[in-house]
Parts: sequence; C-alpha cells; structure tokens
Amino acid sequence: MKKNKISPGKKKEAGIAYLFLLPLFIGVILFFIIPIFQSFYYSLTSWRGVGEAEFIGLKNFATLFKGDRKFSAELRNTLVYVVGSIPLTIFLALLIANLLNASIKGVGFYRVIYFLPNVMMGAVVAMVWKWLLNSRYGLVDAILYFLFGIRPAWLSDTNLTMISMCVISIWSGMGYCIVIILSGLQSIGTTYYEAAKIDGANAVQRFISITFPMITPTIFFLLITRVIGAFNQFDLVYMLGGNEGPVQESLRTLVFGIYKSGFVEYSMGYASAKAVILFGIILIVTFFQFLGEKKWVNY
Repeated sequence: MKKNKISPGKKKEAGIAYLFLLPLFIGVILFFIIPIFQSFYYSLTSWRGVGEAEFIGLKNFATLFKGDRKFSAELRNTLVYVVGSIPLTIFLALLIANLLNASIKGVGFYRVIYFLPNVMMGAVVAMVWKWLLNSRYGLVDAILYFLFGIRPAWLSDTNLTMISMCVISIWSGMGYCIVIILSGLQSIGTTYYEAAKIDGANAVQRFISITFPMITPTIFFLLITRVIGAFNQFDLVYMLGGNEGPVQESLRTLVFGIYKSGFVEYSMGYASAKAVILFGIILIVTFFQFLGEKKWVNY
C-alpha cells in the first residue's frame, strides 16, 4: 500500500501556521500554565510576595477549613451568588430570545439594546447601578417611594446587598446569553415546526418538543461559561462593597478574598491556597456538569 506523501508546499503552509500560533502557545504557557503550578507551590508556603518562600506543607489549607470564618463567608457568598444569578439569567435570556426570534417590528433595535450592557465594563455597570439603587436620589427608590412609600437601602442593608448584586449581574450578563441562544434558535429548521403544526401541536408543545431539545447544547455551553465566570466575580464586589466594612463582608466572594489576602494582607501563600481551592471547586462543578450532560443535552 502506498503512503500518501505530504507535498513540500503543504509542509511549508503547516510550518507558517505553527509559526503564527507560536505566540499564542507561548502566552498560554507563560500566563496560564506556569502560574497554575506556581499557585500550587506557593499554597504550601508562607510566602509574603517578597523574599524566600518557607515551606509549611498543608498549614494554609488547615487554617482555611478549621479557623477562618472569613473564608467560610466567602465560600457561602460565592455559592449564593452563582445559584442566585446564573439560572435566572439563562431563563430570562431564553424567554427574551424566543420573543426576539419571532417576526416582530424593530427586532434589530431590541437585540442591540439587550446586548449593550455586555459591552460595558463591570466597573461602569456597577457605577450606573449604584446611582440607580441609591436610597436618597436613585431612580429605583424614587419609583418605589412614589408607588409604595418605601425606600429600600439596596446597597447599605446587608440583607439586600447580595440580592442587588445578583440583579445587576443578571442585567449585565443577559444580553450575551440572548445573542447566543438566538443564534441557536435561528439554526433550527422551520420544517420541524411546520410538521408539528400539522400534527396539531400548540406553541408550548412545540417549545417543549422541538425548541428546547435542539438548543440544549447552547444552554449547556452558557451554563458552563457563566458558572465559571460567576465563580470569578470581582469587579462588582469591589465597586459595590468597597474595600472594608459590613457591606463588603456581605458581598465578599472567593476571588475578592484572594485579592484581600494577597494584595492587602500580603499573604501570598494563603491567597494561593484559596486560589487552589477555587480551582478545585470549578473543576468539580464543571465535571458534574459534563457528567449530567448526557441526560439532558441533545446533539
């Protein structure tokens, strides 16, 4: 049997392609792979950012799980934020994307409006909502006071701060989800719906039997990416809660805790231990998401 030989021209093209990819590979190694291994190493030390790193074994992890109440609060706040924002974001995006997929006037305008928050920096989003939710002159409280005579302290009452951050996150992240889901909806052939109409299926039945099963890969993709993004939330926490105080404590997530331990308290080894735990949590959550993929995702 003759082996297919690669022509010199093909080899030259492959070499050029690898040459263009080389900066990307170097960047991944320098800024992703090496820092991951460094974090694992420093998590076993008492390094403070300068000088030599003294090896202390698993002491940082023991302190985190046994005596650090702030870490427990960070972990709890992170999980509450993920559960409180991601499902509702995807649900509302799915609902609005279905409406935009219909033949309505000005659909292009609505797409731009919904996607606009996604192109805004997290700090800008937080500043806008700090004005909207201000209990003295904010637009939201002005409307609530006019209608019901109440002025909730959204950003100073520790019972409401996490709810406020979830609402802001839903508003800012929904546009991206809408665009992705909308692209999935538009890839579904119309013949499926025509056949379902002939069989007498109503709109709800068509959604359950056709639309949802065919966009489950899109929803699964959003679920993976949004959950990972939520676990890494920092800018909203910093902008809404500041650097100290009870409000900041009520919003403090794992990533913010890593920042505080590493760059405020200068305990890089302790911060690295938190980063390793966060990395492990994301791996476990992603693993279980892929484990359950076969049960509800249709390809």
